[in-house]
Amino acid sequence: MMQLNALLLTLLTVAFAAGMPSKTSNSFSWRPRRFFGLRGGSTKTAAGGRLIDGEPTTMVEARTLHDGTVFPVTLSQTVSSQTVGDAAASGKNAADWVKLNRDHLVNDLLPKHGAIVLRGFDVPDPDAFSEVVRSLDLEEQPYIGGNAVRTVVADRVFTSNESPPSERIPFHHEMAQVPRFPTRVMFYCQIPSKEGGETPIVRSDEVCDILRKEFPELYERFKKEGVRYVRVAPMEDDPSSALGRGWKSTFGTEDRETAEVEMKKDEFEWEWRDNNELLTKSKKLSAVRTVDGKEVFFNQVIAAYSGWNDSRNVASRAVVFGETGDHLPEEQMKEFIERINSVAVSFEWKQGDVLIIDNRQVMHSRAPFVKPRRVLASLAR
Repeated sequence: MMQLNALLLTLLTVAFAAGMPSKTSNSFSWRPRRFFGLRGGSTKTAAGGRLIDGEPTTMVEARTLHDGTVFPVTLSQTVSSQTVGDAAASGKNAADWVKLNRDHLVNDLLPKHGAIVLRGFDVPDPDAFSEVVRSLDLEEQPYIGGNAVRTVVADRVFTSNESPPSERIPFHHEMAQVPRFPTRVMFYCQIPSKEGGETPIVRSDEVCDILRKEFPELYERFKKEGVRYVRVAPMEDDPSSALGRGWKSTFGTEDRETAEVEMKKDEFEWEWRDNNELLTKSKKLSAVRTVDGKEVFFNQVIAAYSGWNDSRNVASRAVVFGETGDHLPEEQMKEFIERINSVAVSFEWKQGDVLIIDNRQVMHSRAPFVKPRRVLASLAR
């Protein structure tokens, strides 16, 4: 474990899964407490992570998994008067701090916990977030092949899904519907919503355990057949739909021939339709994969199946089994999605928060919200 240069790190796990910090000026350690689930309980989390009496709530901000791993792990910077001396230690430059601790964050904490929340650091605007992203020293992942409408706002930084705030975006792995997907996703909260707008996350290895144990027939079909994704894209962006990214933006081109070159790279089948719309069908893609020795439910199945109906697409037909082309069983999918929601984590965004996700093992979603809200994103490999 790398030295932290006289910097105190405290594991918060904003809900009451927090551990007691080990007070040392040059190491990172904690003693995690076991999580007591909110569902069905009689406690909820107050501001600052304290427990108060009250009615149960569905917002679970952190969980301790069966192996004792805290999900997500939340890191905060605390500085004593004796340790303030440089930009990284004083918190004046979050990018310098991330650069200093990059190996530990990327190679140790992220694979273990699946998600990291950086809270209380000085990240005032998109440019500062861009510096944090670059300090992670990860290969940039272009947003080519994605379905959502996005706008670039800084180097390697763009808006998160711009679909209407009244709509929930279901759980998904970013760009899992294409062969070239990002392995890490970074989010940054510039403006938190006063109501809603959380970014719920869930561990896909836990989801796969649920699928295998509680829905064994469905598990076997997903594992054996894989899935294919079907989508009709407009020519230009349609911000009224979560799937509204036009094919020009999707493939970064103005002409059909260049778009076809990109589709060939990913082995898509396609059909040009009236009004310059484009129907695409992916090749057969795995729905169950192995990451670091664990089976994960890595795909876009939940988002595609329970997601968006628009003038071009019907959600229940947007994903099919990869070999037979059969539609997914409605009743089983409904129960499965309910179980996924029951083990999800959803924390309240605070201004300046940065969320780093291992996209291979964690799905994310978006809760409906009341404007204003601005959460930005960056993709990497």
